[in-house]
Amino acid sequence: MKKWFALLLALCLVLSLAACGGSTAPASNADTASAAEASAPAADAEAEAPEDAEEPADAEAPEDAEDAEDAEEAEEPAWEYTPIEYPIADGNTTLDYWIIWELSSDTMYSDINEHVVIDELLEATGVKLNIKAQSQAAGQTNTDLMIASGDYPDLIGGFSYSTGMDAAIDDEVVLNIKDMIPEYSPDYYKYLIEDDGALWRAVQTDEGNIGAYVVVGQEAKIDDGMMAFQFMLDEQGFTAEDLKTLDDYEAYLTKAKNAYGMAAPLYLPGDFMLDNDAICSAFGVALKISAMTGDLPWTVVDGQVTCGYLEQGFTDYVTLMHDWYEKGLIDSDTASHPTEYRDEDLIGLIANKQVALWNRGSGLIDLFSNISGEPATPVYYPVLNEGDQLHIGGGEAAVSGETGIVVTTGCDDPELAMQFLNYLYTDEFYIPSNYGVEGETYDVVNGEPVFQEWVYSTPGRTFSSVMMDYQLFTQVSANVETPGQSEAALSCNPMWKSNMDGDWEYPEAAAMTMDENDSYNERVGDIVTLCQQYTAKFITGDMPLSEIPTFQEQIRSTGIDQCIEAKQSAYDRYMARD
Repeated sequence: MKKWFALLLALCLVLSLAACGGSTAPASNADTASAAEASAPAADAEAEAPEDAEEPADAEAPEDAEDAEDAEEAEEPAWEYTPIEYPIADGNTTLDYWIIWELSSDTMYSDINEHVVIDELLEATGVKLNIKAQSQAAGQTNTDLMIASGDYPDLIGGFSYSTGMDAAIDDEVVLNIKDMIPEYSPDYYKYLIEDDGALWRAVQTDEGNIGAYVVVGQEAKIDDGMMAFQFMLDEQGFTAEDLKTLDDYEAYLTKAKNAYGMAAPLYLPGDFMLDNDAICSAFGVALKISAMTGDLPWTVVDGQVTCGYLEQGFTDYVTLMHDWYEKGLIDSDTASHPTEYRDEDLIGLIANKQVALWNRGSGLIDLFSNISGEPATPVYYPVLNEGDQLHIGGGEAAVSGETGIVVTTGCDDPELAMQFLNYLYTDEFYIPSNYGVEGETYDVVNGEPVFQEWVYSTPGRTFSSVMMDYQLFTQVSANVETPGQSEAALSCNPMWKSNMDGDWEYPEAAAMTMDENDSYNERVGDIVTLCQQYTAKFITGDMPLSEIPTFQEQIRSTGIDQCIEAKQSAYDRYMARD
């Protein structure tokens, strides 16, 4: 209705100006009145002028006017940070906050509204949160029903709309906060516009809307990477510094196979692809199909979206893996390995020390050491030539404005709600939101927060379950490392990240339209199936490598080019955001 009303007003303005012979260019109210007064003489003069009359000397005036307008815009003062003075309410104001959240089974609370952070925020802001927590099992269903009812809480956490944030704003579920952020959430705005406004672009939609408060400050981190046994490296005369290229890998795998009688020196999942595109990234391609979403991997090279299965790097990768398969460096039973993130078969190999190189998350390296009785250690992601930089798998921190905390159209005081949410991004809340309560979960030592030992050493409780009792909002990440980890675990991310820049990563915030999604989803499932089937056949030798062009032509005929086109359009719109 709002859109039709706006269009009707615009049409009336155009018709009234046209009737007077005036311009239909946008103008202020004052400009419109002046134009109306002068329009009749101008129209008569225009009618009397001969067709071949020369342009008057001041014909460039409109361009000069544009220059003057541009100069006026350029003179607009730059935004200056003005902090909000807290508290913003007297303690009697309540905001309803809907979220899918379950306390851990060993929590100290009987109800989430007893959470210590609620009292902290009340004291700091003067605003009381009423949390409407939904269980993990029924949370999404309850959320869908709530939205369908049209009875919205003030805030929704972890919000995600099936048809996208633009639709959520158009459907008047979520408030478009873009123009209000600088005034009512200045601390949030500071984070969004730093680093040349990269976050400002990422949280926007293709329509230029912003609806979400997202987590900021997260450093790019690589959680999955290559590992080996330290004793094997020592006994075979290698160090981590000796394993940097694919040739180094092959030399080490060969020695380990011969020394320990291994059937699977290099462990591969059933899809013959390591997580985070280890090994294939050395050839400049991403090939790992997501076990979570079943989606193809995508990269962007010089602004062009690419699919690795069509690139020379795919041929190079399967050729090398076929060679290693023939040499017994890869388990002949690889196809039976799970492709999802399960560890049963790998754990058995590790326990029996019958694997020389494998790929898993840094959080598991201490577990592997305990299971085997031998220290595990990270090793570098391999490159083709020593000194090469990997452009894929760089651990880019994913930020997208499609999900986060939103202010709904059901909020009676959105300005106050935005000021409240802004507090989550202030320096005052930064440390407690990441470390809990000073004197209870952490102490300040030499000016730095340090977790108390009980937080990560209490029998029967994990560090994360303890911190759930002391953290409710962590909107500015301090990139906290789980305390109590070994030096090997702490060294994983720095080593794995050392030869990666992630320059070819496809941005998560690039969103396809509904039509593009429909076209993409019609084709991608069949393409994924073909990619997985042919990759296994090429590596095991069930199909000759000479048939790779035939396979690539088959996925083209199945619609890979249309998928690339949809992803390219989404990427182009993302890059055009301002």
